[in-house]
Amino acid sequence: IVFLTLFLVAWMIHTVQAIRFRSLFMWVILVAGATEWVGYMLCLFAIGQESPSSYLVACQAILVAAPALLVAQDYIIVERMMDFTGKEYGPVGRNEITKVFLGADMIAIALQAVGTSMLTDALGEPHQARVAQKILVTGLLLQIITFGIYTVLAILFDFRSSRDPALRAYKTQLESLRMLWIAFYISAALITIRTIYRTVEFMNVVPSSSGLYNQDGYLFNREWWFFVFESVPILFSVIVFSIWHPRAYLPPRKGFHISEGYKEQRKTGISRWCGLR
Repeated sequence: IVFLTLFLVAWMIHTVQAIRFRSLFMWVILVAGATEWVGYMLCLFAIGQESPSSYLVACQAILVAAPALLVAQDYIIVERMMDFTGKEYGPVGRNEITKVFLGADMIAIALQAVGTSMLTDALGEPHQARVAQKILVTGLLLQIITFGIYTVLAILFDFRSSRDPALRAYKTQLESLRMLWIAFYISAALITIRTIYRTVEFMNVVPSSSGLYNQDGYLFNREWWFFVFESVPILFSVIVFSIWHPRAYLPPRKGFHISEGYKEQRKTGISRWCGLR
């Protein structure tokens, strides 16, 4: 109930910010927050139901796959920062990065949702449970690998752009943008920790003929692990972009370069797109 309430509050705050500051590119985090809330609501409905109930199947599938939506939002935010700063600082083309990694994330979401649904519904069918386990773990590993590679590419971009003498004239803008980079790194770390936990958890379940899987595993049998390494990291990965909202540091749409913001600021004394300040 606690996390059900907290995710609802976080989603409401993001919704108000998205409407007030017209940050349409933040729509993915709204979907992610709403999906997390629905997942915890279904878990609440599943209490006292015979296992596996339809509520439990839906709850598990949603809570496993929903954080991949936050990964997609991270991709979009970083792509915006690259577009604003200058795509020439990236090791590969910015457009190619976004398309490839968003595509991989969609595949990871599908694998995780399908694998979780099959695993939760594999009562008395150990063969199906083993297949589902492999599908689910593959989806989680795909997310870890692709998100890890993307984070490294983002760090390289950040390193190159922050040290380029050509951008020294825009020191104020870069220092402001630094907070959004920090928010991304926090989000990336939290999501990665959570995904590693989930991967270890599902790699260690053992299908059995008497139920879904052998629930004797240390991680799976202790609820506090779930709250510490699933609920808390995902909640804070949502909150971090409410505290450091991207619209405070980025223009409302693509096509603006950091030099344009500098010229506008020199002319008027303010930035035309820092809506949160």
